[in-house]
This record gives sequence, C-alpha cells and structure tokens, in this order.
Amino acid sequence: MGEDRWAGLLERLPHFLEEEDTATTESGPGWSPRFVLLRDESTGRYVHFAQQGSDVEVLLPVPDDAADAEQLLTVLRAQPDDLWEPCPLPLESDASQPNPEMRALERVWRRPELARVWHTGWRRDEDLEERHRIAASVVEVLRAGLDMTPQGLRCASWSLDAPGTASYGLTADRPSARHASAVCDEWSDFEARLVWALTTLPWDSVISLSTPHPGPDPCFVQFLHSRRLHNEASGWDVAGLGAGEFEHRMSALGWTFAPQSDALIWEGPDANTGYHPRLAGIPQRTIATFREVFAVGHPQDLVFRAFRNGSRDDPDLAYLDRELGVPRDVR
Repeated sequence: MGEDRWAGLLERLPHFLEEEDTATTESGPGWSPRFVLLRDESTGRYVHFAQQGSDVEVLLPVPDDAADAEQLLTVLRAQPDDLWEPCPLPLESDASQPNPEMRALERVWRRPELARVWHTGWRRDEDLEERHRIAASVVEVLRAGLDMTPQGLRCASWSLDAPGTASYGLTADRPSARHASAVCDEWSDFEARLVWALTTLPWDSVISLSTPHPGPDPCFVQFLHSRRLHNEASGWDVAGLGAGEFEHRMSALGWTFAPQSDALIWEGPDANTGYHPRLAGIPQRTIATFREVFAVGHPQDLVFRAFRNGSRDDPDLAYLDRELGVPRDVR
C-alpha cells in the first residue's frame, strides 16, 4: 500500500503549481507567488514548493539531529549530480567581508554537511519527462532520506494573498478540508490549526489571540506577517504568580521583554512565513504561554481578532472563523 501511495505522489508531483495563477496583483504586494508544503504529521518534517514566475523551487530543510542529518546527506549524495544543491548559510562574520554571499556559497560547497537547507526544482514549461525525473528524486529523498510515509503526509497550499484549497490528492492540512470540528475542544487540535493559519497567513495580515480575563487589559499574543513573521505578547500576572515567577516563565518560554515599548510587550524570535515558512516554535510557545502564564484552561476561553492592513481582499480574514475554531472577538 505504501509503495502504491508513493507511486501516486510521483505521478502528481510534477504537476504541483502547474495551474495558471488567476489572482490579480491589485490586493497583494505586487506579485503573487504560490506555495505548497508537504508535512509529515508524525515527525513534523516537511518539503516546501515555491512558484515564482516560471520557476518551481523545492526546498528541503535538514533535520537538527546529527544522525538524521547524516542519513539525509547520504541519500542526497546518491542522487544525480545535477539535481540537488546546498543553500548558502550566511554567518555574521560574512557581513564584514567582500562578497559575503559568495563566501557563504563556497562554504557549503566545500562542506555540504554544513547546509541547513537543500534545493532543487524545475521550470513550469519544462518537459514533463524532466519534471518527472526531478520528482522521482524528491520522492526518494523524502522516503529514504527523511523516513516520511505517504499516509502521514499533509498538504497545505497558499499564495501571499490567501490560503489555497489544492491538496493534489493528499490529505489537506486546512482544518475545514480535513473535516475538523467547527469548535476546537483540544489544545493539540488548536496547535495544528494555528500551525496552518500562520503558515498560510496572507501578506500584511495580523492575528491577535487574547484571554477573557477581567483587568486593565487582556493578555494577548499577536502575529504580523510583514516580510518576516513577527510575534509579541503582552500580559499581566492573572494567575498570581508574582512578578519574579511571571518574568521567569515568560523568559523560559523564549520571550524577551522589550523595554522600549510603551506597553508591557514581550517579543518572540522572528520566524518566516509565506516563502519557506519556518515558524520557530511559535504555535507551541503561544499555547504554553496561555496555559502556563495566562492561566487559560481551554481553547474556547480564547478569542481572536484578525485583519489585513491597507486595501485588501477579505480585510477581516473571515475564513479564520471556521479554521481556528475559537470565537472571534466582537467587542
């Protein structure tokens, strides 16, 4: 059964992002690249497809575990020489040197084990036979290099302007497409919904999750997609932890206090969404913050606000009413 599913993926994969883009540029950032992400539900490992113009790029992150990274590198080295290349890994020291991009590129070519991402791809007008050859290598790398299973793959698709619905015959990651309940009742389900919502968050969009606690201000965690995925939190000691323990828990979760802000703002590490999304633990940190610091007992105790800056289609991100599974804040 597994081999049949791999064969099915191999037939579909050369046609990823092949369909014509019907989106206009009036409501987006001036162009409309489109993306597909295949994620293994059991391991969290993924491969990212990005269509920009006539090119489809395939980006493959390297696992953090050293043994897993070596397994992937062994399989990549066994692929045809012209298919996979390591992506440059810039260092802070490169910035002060001439040709920093070339230094980074030369470093991973000399020592490919340093690369944290590999890439391949094809042109959309490429001969189907050539696309199939590249797709066969991608499937082999997913199967043997990352130990993915076809039955565990989940598919998300989107552009910078809106989430998509295409799943190419695979199980969709979009909550409504996978028949998730309209009401989210478990934190694990909310984490999966938040992963999807942030991965596919349109350009210039904001999502703010907040608590119902009475007080001077609600506790909240907020996300903004503007080139990077910025995230910040603000709250007060609703659980009676004491100032020291409150600050300790926030810091332990990865938040950094921003003293330059007028409010009590804590900043999380910047992440990426849109092109090659890397969420840097944001969904997990968000849920832990609500549960362990802001004393929220259930996903239905959260409310959200969402909007797009400027003149945009779907300015309120109305699709999130169904996909997040928690109430919209109508205050």
